[in-house]
Amino acid sequence: MRILISAQVAILGGIVLAAQNPVEFDVASIKANTSGQLPVGPPPNGPGRTVDRAVPALVLVRRAYPGATVTGLPNWAESERYDVEVHFATAATAEQQAQMWRKLLSDRMKLEAHYEVRQRPAYRLVRSRSDGQLGPQLKVSTLKCEPPDPAKRVDIPVEVRDAMMATIRDRRRATPQEEALLQSQCRGMINAWQTLYAGAADMKTLILGLNFLARPDRPVVDATGLDGVFAIKLWAAPPSVGAPDPDAPPSLFSALPDQLGLKLESATIEDQVLVVDHIERPSGN
Repeated sequence: MRILISAQVAILGGIVLAAQNPVEFDVASIKANTSGQLPVGPPPNGPGRTVDRAVPALVLVRRAYPGATVTGLPNWAESERYDVEVHFATAATAEQQAQMWRKLLSDRMKLEAHYEVRQRPAYRLVRSRSDGQLGPQLKVSTLKCEPPDPAKRVDIPVEVRDAMMATIRDRRRATPQEEALLQSQCRGMINAWQTLYAGAADMKTLILGLNFLARPDRPVVDATGLDGVFAIKLWAAPPSVGAPDPDAPPSLFSALPDQLGLKLESATIEDQVLVVDHIERPSGN
């Protein structure tokens, strides 16, 4: 079944469904970022405010359609970077915020998309060891963390941000002291020189981190059977082209078994995907 989507109208089985009084951001800014710098962790967001620095349009589409597997984007939507800031009512629900993103992208980037159910190649994330034991860098978390609340401001302690920035600025791996700081946080993955750190992450969060760090060529689905949250450290990179660099991180396919006791198996899945029919570079603010 094909479901046509826009910011205000959906067509489902020939029935037109029009949204009443579509919600939109109070303030919204999208500007091209040509600095060449990649984002270093999330900027501090407060109630009623979201800021993204040096992110591709793909990230914005995923904000508009949370959890969607996105296909059909042009190359520039994944390579070019943008600085984005939006303001909205602090009482807005997650669904209302997604509606605001859809309205913004429809207005500024002429986004048109639809959902389809497709069969496609994928990877199953499974345990790699016959005895089911986990790897040395995947351990049950000992942190006491509250469930994430998108309405609350998230601040990274100065010493943690400094440790993260130092590894990227100096193009080196973290020291043991820096690693302890990076794994002390009750938040998602932190990228520090091709390394994912998490103090308390579930398998869904790990898969999100894999997509960011190593960009696997297929979607990854969790088949580990692992519940709860874990302390994770993963040093990995996409498969390299040409002669391997002895100082470069190992390929994701070898890093997962060695470090986490997990592996990727080829599979075919039936999945609902968001197909982008049209998108343009953002118009002026």
